[in-house]
Amino acid sequence: MNLRTSAKRAVTVAAAVGFAVLAGAAPVSATSASAAAGDICLWSGSNYSGNRWCWRPGNGYVDVPRNLHDNVGSFLATANGCFINWIRVPTRKETRRVLSGDYRKNYKGDFGGKIDAIAPRC
Repeated sequence: MNLRTSAKRAVTVAAAVGFAVLAGAAPVSATSASAAAGDICLWSGSNYSGNRWCWRPGNGYVDVPRNLHDNVGSFLATANGCFINWIRVPTRKETRRVLSGDYRKNYKGDFGGKIDAIAPRC
């Protein structure tokens, strides 16, 4: 392949990508968000954007990372688990059961704004 043919192909690909963006390419969906089988992945932003962190039931109880503490904008589950919010006074916990296949694109205004930890069971 010569340089001129390569350049033409690059322009064609760039034009196709640009057209898809201008035409309103589909937003990220639960099926295109990335979570390996057996994971529950949390994102700091809505629509699976921002910082991502994934957890597996075999990890046991884990406090979510500081950047996601009370700050989960979206999630995708391919495993069962439990989201936990610790309420300090009096010390008790609020939980949300998560089942494989569950997802939320916009979760911060709901329980995502409260998550402190994740565990295999509630």
